[in-house]
Amino acid sequence: MAAQTGKRYLCPKCGAEFIVTRGGEGELRCGDTPLELKQK
Repeated sequence: MAAQTGKRYLCPKCGAEFIVTRGGEGELRCGDTPLELKQK
C-alpha cells in the first residue's frame, strides 16, 4: 500500500492518528501495528 499525501491514517491499537505529508511506497506502522486509512 502506498502512503497517499494528505490522507489520514489511524492506528487501530492505540488510536494515534497520522497525516501523510510526503507520500511514497511502503507500509505505515505504529510499532508493530499496520495503520489503516481513516474513513470520513
